[in-house]
Amino acid sequence: MEITKRLIGCSAIDAAKGQVADVDMEGLVRRLLLFDQYVMVSVRLQEFPHLVRYLGYEGLRDLLFSRALEIRCEWFQLAQVAQSGLAGSPKLPLLKYQFNWIDAHDRDKDIAKALDSLADIPGLRNRQIRVLKEAIIDAIKPLSQESKRQLWPDFQGEVQNPIILKAATEMALRKMAPGNSFPFELKLHRDSEEVFTAETDLATMNGVGLENAHKIAEAGLLGVAGLTQAVTEMKIYSALSGFRDEELPLFRTKLQSLADVVSSGKREASFQRVIELADLPRFYLGPRSVDVGRLLEVRESDEVTEFRAWLTTCDPDDKEIRDRVASLRAKIGLKVGSGPGKFVRYLVTTGLGVLPGAGLILGPAASALDCFLIDRIVPRTGVAAFVNELYPSIFSQREPEGP
Repeated sequence: MEITKRLIGCSAIDAAKGQVADVDMEGLVRRLLLFDQYVMVSVRLQEFPHLVRYLGYEGLRDLLFSRALEIRCEWFQLAQVAQSGLAGSPKLPLLKYQFNWIDAHDRDKDIAKALDSLADIPGLRNRQIRVLKEAIIDAIKPLSQESKRQLWPDFQGEVQNPIILKAATEMALRKMAPGNSFPFELKLHRDSEEVFTAETDLATMNGVGLENAHKIAEAGLLGVAGLTQAVTEMKIYSALSGFRDEELPLFRTKLQSLADVVSSGKREASFQRVIELADLPRFYLGPRSVDVGRLLEVRESDEVTEFRAWLTTCDPDDKEIRDRVASLRAKIGLKVGSGPGKFVRYLVTTGLGVLPGAGLILGPAASALDCFLIDRIVPRTGVAAFVNELYPSIFSQREPEGP
């Protein structure tokens, strides 16, 4: 089914501390009209006594039997446990964060217990309670273990996205410290598989302090976790997500970052910056100045594939660009890997050589380990090769230099 025909969202009202006060019936009806199926994110099935009140036994039964309503009922979520000492683990200092996914110990038992509340609804007979329980359980679509395992690498990737992390932390700051709107720095360092350290100046801001800085950064990280879970479940359930109003700004940031990735404008601007920082000469653009055959050949090269991947998966600063495509290390790598580089390699492995321009005098005959180091320390990277060799080869001549 197309993702635009299904919606996953929450209909509970005032679910603070896990207690549902009511159900947004107007919104539920609207969603059932606008989408082929509505996957309702349930808060431990507490919505159903309210739904019986609004729809009656027959109405709720028929809605469940129609398959227009599905239920997402999970206890599965990410928890921050670094300072908890959980299971005897050492308590970590503030600004360190350790994440574990928590889940129901016995999911079927918890669902059965949650549905016991149907017995408290006035007017429902035992048979009707049994029918509703069976219909609700049948409508629940549990997350598979495989999809749950996918959430952790998704979170690890998302939490290291500086745009998303900064936006989530700014939202947490506005909520936890109203009136405080100031620029701050925040970087996340990964200590191990599950532990991260936040490097931030939040604690030095007026009236914040270390403890509050820790809580603000924690709320930002958990906000990223919530976004990750929502987007991942969109994929799992093949459904659009009905984000709550307070969640929308972060999702919009996510969409904007995706728009930047898929937009050609940013990629083309990055390409031009790379070419300029590589200090290549300008090429003459006139009649027959572009070698189309060479252009098509270069398009199919491994170096272009590597260059595209590098350009689209990072936001390199000027220093990184120079290191990759214009530094002495990159240019030596090109020489070692190119045709003339075979001669350089011969000099290296026979102890006769001096790497031209490097000021490096090579001693007695090189060993296999030396050859390994040459391959690893001065590699012929696809990025450097594309910029310094393949891209210039497309043009028939350089632009004439000025007076």
